[in-house]
This record gives sequence, structure tokens and C-alpha cells, in this order.
Amino acid sequence: MNHTPAYNPIDPKYWDAHDLRSEVERVFKLCADCRLCNKFCGSFPKLFDAIDSYCTEEQYATVDTAKLKPDDVKTVVDLCFQCKLCDINCPYTPGNHEWAIDFPRLIARAKAHEVKKNGVPLVDKMLGNPDLVGKLGSWTAPMANWANESKIHRKFLQGVIGIHKDKTLPPFHWKTFASRFRSARKSPEGEPTAKIAFFSTCFVNYNAPGIGMDTLEVMARNNIDVAFAYEQCCGMPHWHNGDMDVATVAAKKNVAALTRHVDEGRIVVATNPTCSQMLRVEYPRLLGTDEAKAVAAKTMDTTEFLATLAAQGKLNRDFKTGAGKIAYHMPCHLRAQNIGYKTRDVLALLPDTKVEVIEACSGHDGTWAMKKENFEASLKWGRKAFRGIDDAAPDVTCSDCPLAAIQIQQGTGRKPLNPIEILAKSYRGEAIIGENPKKK
Repeated sequence: MNHTPAYNPIDPKYWDAHDLRSEVERVFKLCADCRLCNKFCGSFPKLFDAIDSYCTEEQYATVDTAKLKPDDVKTVVDLCFQCKLCDINCPYTPGNHEWAIDFPRLIARAKAHEVKKNGVPLVDKMLGNPDLVGKLGSWTAPMANWANESKIHRKFLQGVIGIHKDKTLPPFHWKTFASRFRSARKSPEGEPTAKIAFFSTCFVNYNAPGIGMDTLEVMARNNIDVAFAYEQCCGMPHWHNGDMDVATVAAKKNVAALTRHVDEGRIVVATNPTCSQMLRVEYPRLLGTDEAKAVAAKTMDTTEFLATLAAQGKLNRDFKTGAGKIAYHMPCHLRAQNIGYKTRDVLALLPDTKVEVIEACSGHDGTWAMKKENFEASLKWGRKAFRGIDDAAPDVTCSDCPLAAIQIQQGTGRKPLNPIEILAKSYRGEAIIGENPKKK
């Protein structure tokens, strides 16, 4: 029998509580019969333990998800951090099997129902608005950065807002990437190789403008015409935390702004895999409009775009310095887009460079790892990635995801570079040096 579960907020069934419970029982039963995903996060072990707890010795082989209590389901939902590894590895996903299991979106739907019923918790309101936090942090950057390093202030944040006192937080920059763009952008010489709309993301705008500046340099060296296209946060924090109404508003605003660029023949380039995942995969589901689908079809990750240039023989390969051995952490949200190993392929073009791919979740996943109830678990679920990087004994560590980079630095002591930073350094002829763990 074919199942077409309502995983899209625009489907009326999405908000039907009885339909949700029916879908929970169906999917949880199939997952309990399979148990392939037990190793990916805390949701599955808790799910299987709960199911098994309702079985007598005689019924041990029988899975009865109807016995699951609301608290059992809530525990499973709360432990999911949307890494999407279960979806990547599941053989029963929509389009591949009639069971049409989409566990991450089922969890997102359950969270959305909880938010509709109980409202948005304070920590999710705070972390769900990175533009507001970024503006406040940028305006008061020295003080904000000092406060984020202050043990007293961090205890206050944990007690009042719910951000774990030991979680490394990114610094703020008083001069945002948006304010630097116009003076840093270089017009292409003659006919441009390509035209892009650079969706720089909230993180680059407020926390890591250097990544944006290096992106502009790499594009300039390839004669790419770049338009600034950051309207607001992609909405992933809201989507992840179940606030679908606000996520939909963000999607509408960004699609409206990006449609103009797409109509001009530009490729939308997003510098964070989580953001490209939202634009490319979630926006068409949230909105269901032709405009959202058109933007999605023209969205690429940064190195995916560069790899496309390379395949067309258009990439400037005048790389001057190599990076030695790179341990490249491939973010889960990039793997979920099923575009292949584009970052590895581009970095491998550098002289004297060998790239070892680490395919393991860092455990950060949006705002999940920042919360006091999740921080320690996030480090646990990142151990495989941490061990993989340490075992590789690299000269340089690298990740496309700036939040994963923070988690990797917290777990290993190594500060990963963004791929675009490595490429920009190589073009400039600078030494590409990794930051190794500090001796304790």
C-alpha cells in the first residue's frame, strides 16, 4: 500500500492531531522493525527502549506502537537534532519505497504541533532570531564578546535563557559583511564567467564576515559577477524548533527577494549547507509556489558552484600554495542534499594537497547543541567526527558548516577553516596553516 503522509505545512492534514498520531505509530513501528538507525542520535535508542518496555516476554517480537504514551513520543521528538543521517541511510524513503518514511520531517511536524499548542519556549525565541541577536551583538561587539567569555554572564545565560554555560559561542563583528560588501565587491572584466546572487547567511553577516570577504575574492579571481542577496535568516532555527509560521514568513521574504536575482539569470549561492538545504529543499515544501521551486532549482552550495565551473573548464586554477593533508568534515546537511563530494574535489585541485573526508555528524545541528539540556549529548554524538579528525592527524581541518566548525574546535581543539578560506589563501599565495590542539 502506498503512503503519502502529510509532511508539508501547506497540506491540511499536517495540522490534524489524529493524523499525526497515526503517522507516528506507523513510522515508529517500521523503524522498530528495522533498527538500522540506532547509532545516529538519541531518538532511536529511546524509541526502541520505550517500545520494548511495553512488551511482555511472550510478546517480545511484537511491536505495538499504539501503547506509546505522549511523553514517550515527546522524548523521541526532543532528542532529534535534525542531522538527517537517518534519512540519508534509510532504504524506505519517499520515492525509493512504498513505505515513504521521512523521519526528520515527521519529527518537525510533531514539534510544530507542540508549538501550536504550547507556544515557543524563550530559548527558541532567542536562538530562533539570529538577525536580532546578530544586530545587537554587532552594535556592542567588544562588550558582547567579552560577556560571552565571562563565566558569570554565561551562568546567567544558562539560568535565564537556557544556553549552556560551557558552549563555545561565535564572536560578533561590529562591521557586518553587508556593510563591507559594496566596497569589497569587484566588477568583472568584460563578460563575466557567471553571475551569482550571494546569500551570505546570518552567520557570515554578523559572526564571520571574513568568510564572505574570501568568497568575494575567490569569485573575483574567477571573473564572477556577484550581487548581494541576503535578506534575512533562512528560517532554519524556527523550522527546526517547530515554529512553522515564522519559518514560512522567512521563506516568503527570501523567495521574494531571490526571485528577482533568479529572473536576472543568477545562481543563488549559499555559504552554509544548512541554509542551502532550506532554500533548496524546504522552501518549496513550506510555500508550494512556482517562485519557491524556481529559487530552489537555482540554489547551490559555494563549492558546488565552483566544482561546476571546474567541470566546465572555467575555474581559475592558479593556486599557489597547498594545504598538505586536509581532514575535511562533510556536514550532514550537505550530505542530505545528495550533491556528491564537491568540496573534496575542489580542494584536491590545490598543489601538494591530500583530502581525507570525515563523514560523521559533529553533533551541533543548528541551535540544538547550544541548549543546556543538549550540550553534553551533542559532544557525545560528535565523538565519531572528533575521533576521525584526530586519527587523520591533518595539517589543516576543514568544514563547510561554520557551526560544525565551532563544535569540532570544542571537541578536538582544532579550529577548522572554511573551504573558501583555504581557496582564497591559496590564490593569494599565503601559507595554509591549521590550528592544532592546545597542549594542556
